[in-house]
Amino acid sequence: PSYGNAVIIEHDFGYQGDAIYTLYAHLEAPLVVSGERVVTGQAIGLLGNTGQSGGPHVHFEVRLRENTYGSAYNPVLWLAPYVNRGTVAGRVVDARGNFIDDADVTLFLGGTPRDVTTTYVFRGSGSQVNPDPLWNENFVFSDVPVGRYDVVATINGVRVSANVTVREGLTSFVELKPAEDAPAPTATP
Repeated sequence: PSYGNAVIIEHDFGYQGDAIYTLYAHLEAPLVVSGERVVTGQAIGLLGNTGQSGGPHVHFEVRLRENTYGSAYNPVLWLAPYVNRGTVAGRVVDARGNFIDDADVTLFLGGTPRDVTTTYVFRGSGSQVNPDPLWNENFVFSDVPVGRYDVVATINGVRVSANVTVREGLTSFVELKPAEDAPAPTATP
């Protein structure tokens, strides 16, 4: 019920031997019927605001192996970026390599204090988005203009940054990991 009107496509190709499903939810009306074979470019539904929705949009999911809520993977990594754009995927981890939950990650235009955008890590907080089996990421910036960037997060009180070059049509990967965990703050007497 939270998705409202939805269309789910089971694709006739897979990924590493696993089935791939895509889900399109909150549709005003589906334009296909159950069991119908669809082709690339075919309209499958009308943009809508059904189910639990804050306004008209299409909710898009990529599911691997099985068609269940818990099998959703970050759909951004399955979409090709626009011309002169790329994607930045990465991990935010502590000094021991454990994933950090609920951290903000900011993308800055290389060498400038101007931030381009901020995202958050998607593990923790009850996230139902699984990391890609190969990237094992916990954040993604999509549709980033080609160029050099600084990726910044604060991990256990320590500001950590890395440089990344975004190339057209490609995904660049970066890991944000402090050299060592910051000491616990001491109370002021």
